[in-house]
Parts: sequence; structure tokens; C-alpha cells
Amino acid sequence: RNVVVAFKEKGVDFNALASLASMTPPFCVVGAPHRVYVRVGAIDTCKVGMAGQVDSSVGDLFLVKGQLIGVGRTCSLILPSKKYYRFGGPNNGVSVHVAVASARHREVNKVLSIHDGMHRGPISVARASLNGLWLLTGCIDSTVRVWKYNGQNMQLQATICGHDGGKITCLDISTVFGTIVSGGTDGKILVWDLRTLTFLRQLHHLPSPSSASREGPRKALPAKSISINHKNGNIVTLVHNTLCVFDINGNLVAKHDPEINFDGSDIPSCAISTDCPEWMENGVVAVTGHINGDVRLWSIDYDYGIIILRHTIPERVHSCPITALRVSGDKQDTLLIGDKSGKMSVCNTLKLEQLNANELAAVVEEAFEGEVY
Repeated sequence: RNVVVAFKEKGVDFNALASLASMTPPFCVVGAPHRVYVRVGAIDTCKVGMAGQVDSSVGDLFLVKGQLIGVGRTCSLILPSKKYYRFGGPNNGVSVHVAVASARHREVNKVLSIHDGMHRGPISVARASLNGLWLLTGCIDSTVRVWKYNGQNMQLQATICGHDGGKITCLDISTVFGTIVSGGTDGKILVWDLRTLTFLRQLHHLPSPSSASREGPRKALPAKSISINHKNGNIVTLVHNTLCVFDINGNLVAKHDPEINFDGSDIPSCAISTDCPEWMENGVVAVTGHINGDVRLWSIDYDYGIIILRHTIPERVHSCPITALRVSGDKQDTLLIGDKSGKMSVCNTLKLEQLNANELAAVVEEAFEGEVY
């Protein structure tokens, strides 16, 4: 049994916090993993990659030396090189731009290279791998193409087909597990092998009763988000308003509690997975952004196979649909949020020493009453 709390004799052992940090689940308080306290730390406006967009939606974002950098809706960041892809233009390809000024590239948004004719139609979504060596592009003709990018040349590896018409809406890639996941307006979530570039399986969703009754059983519900956990290979999916977690073999691990009906303004607009390992049962496994600006953090009740709400960020910084999320930090304790108006925020997990006396007393009491370990 691993003790991951910092309480003894109705008090807090602050000296133990440093050793407990590595065993604390994402977004949980170090020393009190049964509690999730996430607060907004900084607010900014997205200015990079916005030229030519019909709106100000944030498409991707990351932290560079503590500074929040976001790019527009038709952009995907290349994290290692601090550049970004821009897609969706009439050239049916992508262009590579500077995201962060450096000694070599002093001008932000500067075009570094242009790659035309990558698809037969406009690209609807693009996703770069975390190491920057791979690029996935999805087209309005329902095809997905896999590319290798060496900083100069774009080399086509495969064209993968399996969606039933309509455009590709979301993509993700894990070089750790060699997995590609694609989603489209046909509602299908398909898993592919990155090494052999072949089809593996389809993830089957059971729509919530509310959505099934409203939309009808035959109408395809579009896939909004897919995200891979890079620690265990689990896949978080958001199809219409149904949030699910699948394991690496395609088995359904959990689905959001059927008693929680998303309706009206709180329908999820996007979702992202954390890198929470399976042995951290109290950890936050997924984060959802909603069309009313809410941001919610979710865990899994493995006994009942449902996703349960752990925390809703209390500050209402965002008042329009959330369009981009990223989990940052080595300890998975920082959340980056972007919305349709171009507003961005950084949310940090609070530490025990940052809680006021009443909050700290409540946390200590909960730990001893529940014998949390």
C-alpha cells in the first residue's frame, strides 16, 4: 500500500510533500490526492496564426518559458521547434510558420515553407506528433494521410481510408504506443497502427439516451474530440455529447454517468486526455470544455465503469465555446484553455500551503474520515 497523503495526527506534514509529488495523480493536490483544486493563474489573448480566419477561435496552445502562446483554429503546433502548421487553404496543403521568435527566426508568423497539393481537397484538420516528426492531415473527402516531416521535406507515408463520407474532424497520434486515431462527421472513431499504417479497430459508442431520443437512432453523430493517454494508451473520445474512455485494445473502460445529461449550454465542445496511469485510481483522466465556457475535470469509477465529475473550474473566465485544451507540466498539473473569442487562460493546481485555513481543515478532516491512501 502506497501512502500518498501528507496528514498525521490531524495535521499536515509539509516536509513530506516533495517525496509525494511523483505519486500524485494529475490535477490532484500533492499530499491530498482525494481533492482537486484548479484555479486560473493567467489570462491572455491569442494573436498568432489568426490572419485570414473568419473568427478568433484558438486552435492549439502551449507554454514557452512560462509564457502562454496560442495559435488560430486552422493551426497545429510543432512543439519541439516552436513552429506551427497552417492548413485549410485553397492549395490543399499546409504551410509552416514561426510560432515563437528566436535568434534564427525573429519574426512571428513568418512563412518558412509551403507544401501544396497534399490532398485532393481542402484539409479540415491537422495534428502533429509530440516529437514533431509526424504529421496527420484529414480532408473534407474523409481521407487521412500520414506524413513524415524532417524540418524541410514532407514525405507521404500512407493514405488511410475507412470513414463513410464527410470530413475528418479530429485526429491524434502517439509515437509511444504506435497508434493513430481518427474521427469524422460520420461518427466513426477508427484506430490505426502507426508502424504498419494499417487498420486495427473501430471504437463503438453507445449514445446517451437523451441524444438518441433527440437525434434518432439512424443519424450519425459527429466526433468532436479524440485524445490518447501517452502513459497507458487509453483513448478519450467525445462523440456529440457522449464522453468515453477506451483502453489500448479498444475495450470500453468507462462512459460518463448516464444521470449526467448534457443539455443546452453545457454540451461539451472538446475533450482531452491526461497522462494519468491506471494505478492512480483517484486521478483526473479527462478534461472537457463546454459551449458555455465551463471546464470540467473527470475521473473514472472503475467499480461501475462510469466517468465521474471531479471538479469544475470555479472562475468563469470564458463565456463562449471552449475550442482548445492542453495539459502541460511534467507533473500534469497545468491546464491551458482557449475559446472561440481568442481568450486563453492558464490554470494551475493549488498546493496545500496555498489553501486557506478553512479549506485546509476540510481537506484534513476528509482524509481522516475517508482513510484516503
